[in-house]
Parts: sequence; C-alpha cells; structure tokens
Amino acid sequence: MVDRLINLCKLVTIIRERGNFPLIRRSRKQLQGFLLCRGGMNRQSIIRVLPYWFYLLKGLDVLVWRLETFGLLYLPGQSAEDKQRLNSRL
Repeated sequence: MVDRLINLCKLVTIIRERGNFPLIRRSRKQLQGFLLCRGGMNRQSIIRVLPYWFYLLKGLDVLVWRLETFGLLYLPGQSAEDKQRLNSRL
C-alpha cells in the first residue's frame, strides 16, 4: 500500500512536469470519462472505479504510458516546438 501512495506522489509530479494542459483544458469530458471508466472497452461501475485505479497505481509505468498514448502527457525530452506542433490543431 505504501508503494501505491509513493506512486501516486510520483504521478502527480509527472503530471505537473509533463502534463499537456492545453489538451486537458479542452477535453475535460473525455478526461472525466477516462478517470471514471465511462467509455470504450474499460467500462466500470462507479463502485469499482476506486479499486481499479488503486490497482493501476501498482505499476506506475503502465499508467504513465496510457496517459502518454492519449496525449495527456508529453513524452520526456520533447522540445517546446514539438509541444506546440502537437497542440496546433486543438
């Protein structure tokens, strides 16, 4: 359990450092659906959402990979020009 709390703290710092905030602000409903497991193949009941995310914090790298895949996190080492090009079509 302590590992998951440490991973939660690491995730918060990763989001602060590499978060794609223009995309997050623009797509709040999609992010809310992602966090509450409301869309697509990963549909969960409200009761199961908290244990699901608690289980995901066991492996921080997979969770970070998912956030990078959806574009909510920038890749490490991306330049400002790359970030601007990524968000140019928002």
